[in-house]
Amino acid sequence: MIARETWGRMIRDYLEKDVQLVERNIGNCVSIPGRALAIVGPRRAGKTYSMFQIINDLTETMEKNRTVYINFEDFRLENLELKDMETLLDVYYELFPKNSESTCFFFLDEVQALEKWEKFVRHLLDKNQKVFVTGSSSKLLSKEIATQLRGRSIKATALPLSFEEILKFNGIKTQKFYSTKETAEIKKLLNEYLQWGGYPEVVLNKEFRKEILDEILNLTIFKDLVERWNVSNTKALKLLFSMVAKSTHLSISKAYRNLKGIGVTVGKATVANYLEYMHDSLVFYPLKAFEKSYKKQEMLGFKPYLVDNGLLAVLGVEDKGRLFENLVFTELLKKGFEANRDLFYYAGGWEVDFLLKKGEKVSKLVQVSYSLEGEKTKDREMRAIIKASKKLDCNDLTIISWNEEETIEEQGKKVKITPFNKWLLKD
Repeated sequence: MIARETWGRMIRDYLEKDVQLVERNIGNCVSIPGRALAIVGPRRAGKTYSMFQIINDLTETMEKNRTVYINFEDFRLENLELKDMETLLDVYYELFPKNSESTCFFFLDEVQALEKWEKFVRHLLDKNQKVFVTGSSSKLLSKEIATQLRGRSIKATALPLSFEEILKFNGIKTQKFYSTKETAEIKKLLNEYLQWGGYPEVVLNKEFRKEILDEILNLTIFKDLVERWNVSNTKALKLLFSMVAKSTHLSISKAYRNLKGIGVTVGKATVANYLEYMHDSLVFYPLKAFEKSYKKQEMLGFKPYLVDNGLLAVLGVEDKGRLFENLVFTELLKKGFEANRDLFYYAGGWEVDFLLKKGEKVSKLVQVSYSLEGEKTKDREMRAIIKASKKLDCNDLTIISWNEEETIEEQGKKVKITPFNKWLLKD
């Protein structure tokens, strides 16, 4: 039983709390009537931060006491039960009686700590209140929130910082022209982003970024995976995660053979399960080929990507080509594309790294090459994207490189070679 005094103190503490934020690109996140907004994403990506940004936006036009924030992992809520939530509402409306007749905004953070939390959420929705929820642990996958609410939620995704957000964190506005000093700082931040990624804690605590990333990987990601699915072969799980980080192309069969080749005894079905567990945790994305035939698509395997380059770094990936392609993939996620829905790779004899769809039409082809130095490299990338464009009837063709910039017209096709920084900030 949570005492009334505890609820009252927690409400007052929240209302007195002033959170300093750097604005993130979270889009329009006000929930619609009758539905909760479920903020989903991998662990430590900034879901709580997103909640406070929404609160700050709301309180620009209304009193803060019409918002309620509860962190269900607060130590004061140990042994919390569903019936305690009625006490919370009683105390809140006792503090602010006029709010009992108003629409209020309830922010329920790490909601999995409350058993049968979905019943409380539905109760609030039935009372025409606005509800925002997050959850992420071995008890409740972030992506499971919407399932638990059975059609009474909409989803907003919180991922590690984009490069544009990193610039904001460092006081640099996105604009058309930059000073010499700003340009030098942007190049420095871009190199750090390539190697260390965009987890908010890592960006804000550069001197401890390796330690923070080690903790995220070992004490958050691996711990959640093991606890959630009772993984017994932790050696196989960690080796598979490392394999995903270091591979440019995989299939279940190939991953199974690789593990078997180094003496790790694990069944093919277990390998498939472990890959699915990593995918469910929103840290691993198996990008499939653009194919109408499901059977052929499965035979072609997948290109593996991780949600953040920092995870590649702590797993020992140093190849700039691999880091660069993974970074472009994560930026596409942050631009709103979803793997295997409107984002694929193309393998029709001439592999193209990314194929973007709009409806049923292929809207854009993107090739990624850290460096185009040497005629052979440029010719290979040009040949692949042009041949694919003809087969797919697509004319929006881009090659993203680290520094090079030019437009080439060849075989009736125009290919834009774009430096990474311009693509990040302008495309």
